[in-house]
Amino acid sequence: MSALTLALAALAFALFGLSTFDHHRRRLGRAPAVVTVRRMRLGAWAALLLSFPPAILAQGWVFGPILWVGSVMLGAGLLFLALNLLPAGEPHRKGKIE
Repeated sequence: MSALTLALAALAFALFGLSTFDHHRRRLGRAPAVVTVRRMRLGAWAALLLSFPPAILAQGWVFGPILWVGSVMLGAGLLFLALNLLPAGEPHRKGKIE
């Protein structure tokens, strides 16, 4: 359950990060549509909310919230580093032949 909490928290921050114009364009090669940004942010909030119950099931009501906050902080830190420090690669272009 702890791994599920961390995975959902990391997913949430990946969606938050990719919903920004710069990260979306750098990672996916195009600007995000307004509808896409809304859906990604809604999915990110849903993933954050869904990451709370597994933490409670894993550690109970005393230490579960502590596990959840730690997982949220770790997920945010890992995705911050991944989005800002890992090379993005070349965006895909149609018709480009090498």
